[in-house]
Amino acid sequence: MKKVILFIFLLAAGSFVLSSCGGSANKNSSESTSTTKVEKKAEKQQQKSFTANIENGKAVYGKVCVACHMTGVAGAPALKDKARWEEIAQKDMNTLHHDAINGFTGKHGVMPPKGTCSSCTDQDLYDAVAYMLKTAGVTAKK
Repeated sequence: MKKVILFIFLLAAGSFVLSSCGGSANKNSSESTSTTKVEKKAEKQQQKSFTANIENGKAVYGKVCVACHMTGVAGAPALKDKARWEEIAQKDMNTLHHDAINGFTGKHGVMPPKGTCSSCTDQDLYDAVAYMLKTAGVTAKK
């Protein structure tokens, strides 16, 4: 089991490194900044329309998230670690969802974009985050 988890972690880390190799060499910085603001506003508006489906979240967790969140691989909060989930829940659900989609580097470790689940939809990720929070016994800040 440990070898499987280690393999999944190494695969996830490799995917993360490869996916972060893109660049924006020809973009004007003011153009890039305005595009980023527009994209962030659009993402925020889109995220407000999600409603958690805990059963789907449980399925997504069992298929993908369990690889890191069962035991805390790469600094991921283990599902049983309520204190870590309480800390994470200080962010609002839209921010947590954004971090699940785009990836996140924090003081404990790295969350690769989409948790390396390229087939997961944004709704799947929202559901998985909601499932993990609920299972840990915490609620995200509104």
